[in-house]
Amino acid sequence: MSASEGRHGPQSGFLCSDSAISAYRFVVPDGANSAANLTVVKAASGNAAAIIGATFEATTAANQNVGVNHGAGQIVYLEVDGSGTAVTAGARLTADSVGRGVVTTTATHHVGAVALAGATTAGAIIPVMLTPCAFGA
Repeated sequence: MSASEGRHGPQSGFLCSDSAISAYRFVVPDGANSAANLTVVKAASGNAAAIIGATFEATTAANQNVGVNHGAGQIVYLEVDGSGTAVTAGARLTADSVGRGVVTTTATHHVGAVALAGATTAGAIIPVMLTPCAFGA
């Protein structure tokens, strides 16, 4: 996998407000820093915020640009945690506490992607189809 993965759809550089963010993680707007322009992101930290995409590169400090794949229907890679509930192809994925994809069936959870492959371990990187700003079930 390389930074060019997912280039079949929208791909942008966003300012990352987190101290560091890993590649292949869900991100959400950082409303405290971006006002209404959505140019600042942070790692998703649960299912309550609208997921706007997934990183394709990592940052090592706050206020660095991070590449984000975004746009519904785009096929990209995402790090998932299938160690609790196994990820299966077709599963709807929301964010865990560090931005990895986890399975959800709850209607009020924000869904960021649909899994295109399965995983049963934490840290697995699988292809997904982005569905930013969608809801579960």
